[in-house]
Amino acid sequence: MVPSSWVQPGSPRSSKSTAAMAQRHSERRIALDVISLSIGTQHHQTLVITLTQPRLLISPQALKLLHLPADLDLSREVILFGQAPIWLYGRLVNLCRAAPWIACYNVQMKQCVVIHSRVSTVAVGEGLTPDWHQAPCPAILIGGPPDSGKSVFAYALRRQLIEQHPTQQVFLHRANWDGEGNWAYETPNLEQVDQLVQRNERRMHESEETQSLIPDYFRYHARAVENVRSLTDIALVDVGGCPQPEKEPLLQQCTHYIIISRSPDEVGIWHQFCQPHLKPIAVIYSVLEAKVEVLSTRPVLEIIAGPWVEEQPAVVPDCVVEAIATALLTFY
Repeated sequence: MVPSSWVQPGSPRSSKSTAAMAQRHSERRIALDVISLSIGTQHHQTLVITLTQPRLLISPQALKLLHLPADLDLSREVILFGQAPIWLYGRLVNLCRAAPWIACYNVQMKQCVVIHSRVSTVAVGEGLTPDWHQAPCPAILIGGPPDSGKSVFAYALRRQLIEQHPTQQVFLHRANWDGEGNWAYETPNLEQVDQLVQRNERRMHESEETQSLIPDYFRYHARAVENVRSLTDIALVDVGGCPQPEKEPLLQQCTHYIIISRSPDEVGIWHQFCQPHLKPIAVIYSVLEAKVEVLSTRPVLEIIAGPWVEEQPAVVPDCVVEAIATALLTFY
């Protein structure tokens, strides 16, 4: 996998007033809130990071205005929790260096990984597992044949959902080996992205030496999605371009699905793959021209839409977002 420049440990569903948090978040690009996580019988101080304007990428210049919250106690432990660039994490670790120990939460592992310790009771590299008592959130599988724009669509959908619902936590998990992450859509240097992807992509299904690892690979991602669902409000799962039987454990961790396909003939295959486990939300027939045409709304939304290419900003049609909202209402 590409060594991503983005740390993505997720964000917890906070018990704070969502209205109050939204008001504060609207006033700055990086919001830092102090909450408490329960680990065993103890409550650990946690610094939640929220990027409040997802369509406006923060720059390193934002570090000049970054200050720790007044209620963060550096005589105690600090757990960093949230989706943010690795350089922002680096700065926060430096600002918190006086703390007895510092950990970063990894949502796929569902653990706080200790990265710095000045005490003998907690060791660097130790994993601490918080107690979560939240019902799993819905997980939307995004599938379809190769070169249909799945990754572009998934990223655009995540950004749009965060923008429209700033107090909701939306996590995009990529359960495929194409080497791409959110970073690939947040840089203007597409040539460098292509170089990194080609250099780091490991096509497991094309090698006799790695084919036997595929079932374990998807079981790992199924466990990761299970963990993600206990922490966020909506999980999006990009499963790649092949409806393989090895992905069955991953399917069992999802609740709904969206198909995006450049080939109408392959839509039926994906329906068969996802049903009866998952509930359909939408079928998007992917085209290269700028177009949105609704073909039907029942029993499932079907539209022709495009383009879904890296070179152009992608906008998810409102009808798709509305179909997701309707589907998730019945989930809760």
